[in-house]
Amino acid sequence: METKNNVYHMVADKIVEQLGNGIIPWQRPWSGTAEGAINYVSRKPYSLLNQMLLMREGEFLTFKQITDLGGTIRKGEKSSMVVFFKNYVYEELQEDGTKEEKSVPILRYYNVWHIDQCEGIESKLNADEHPVSARLDEQEKIIDEYIKREGIKFQNDQPSNRAFYCPSDDYIQVPMISQYAEVAEYYSTTFHEITHSTGAANRLNRKGFTGVAAKGDETNSREELVAEMGAAMLCNVTGIDCKKAFRNSVAYIQSWARHIKNDAKMFVIAAGQAEKAAKFIQGIEIDK
Repeated sequence: METKNNVYHMVADKIVEQLGNGIIPWQRPWSGTAEGAINYVSRKPYSLLNQMLLMREGEFLTFKQITDLGGTIRKGEKSSMVVFFKNYVYEELQEDGTKEEKSVPILRYYNVWHIDQCEGIESKLNADEHPVSARLDEQEKIIDEYIKREGIKFQNDQPSNRAFYCPSDDYIQVPMISQYAEVAEYYSTTFHEITHSTGAANRLNRKGFTGVAAKGDETNSREELVAEMGAAMLCNVTGIDCKKAFRNSVAYIQSWARHIKNDAKMFVIAAGQAEKAAKFIQGIEIDK
């Protein structure tokens, strides 16, 4: 089994490889089906991080699940990595001589295969699990309900050249929707800033949150990545075309590749925080 740090690097290498191919992984995994990649047996969708690692929608199975179901893996097919945290429990000696039980989450991985890579197993996908389409007014509903629920001051009806969240005033400002070339860009920008707002102490109290003041100010790379991925998730939920909503410049891609190379853990942590943020904004119960 790989060590903790090696698994982080395996994830980082996979993401950097995708970026090197011009693919921004947090913009792609959610188009196609309602749940994206799901486990064939449990029918549960994989986490945001694993969606990005798998980069393909549909049903996935472990080797044991395949064999238990009487199936086989097609010759020459390669597996994909899925990661998870497992608590390592240990005892720590205290100053008074007593022992205290503690636990540390360690990143592990296992391999899965897409159902198309298997023989002898029939798909169980039904109509409810197939493509979703854009839902009118869903974007406004998510934004309005979150802003009202959290009592955030929100300014979007005056001309502006800045988009930001101010933590000291709990205030979000974005340019007017008419200032954007694409409506999708307005919603992705707004989703980006409201994702930032979830980091506040009275909400998710995100570790390392500094309330990045302006879009493009990447003094806190992980927080910016959380906001980018949170926005991408919310765009998917509401059926927004991510290709029209996000930057895809070479400089932008190279910037993230450099950050992830320099800090292998950053991407794993940010993906988990982004998933929590997107659920929190939608009012979905989460484990803080």
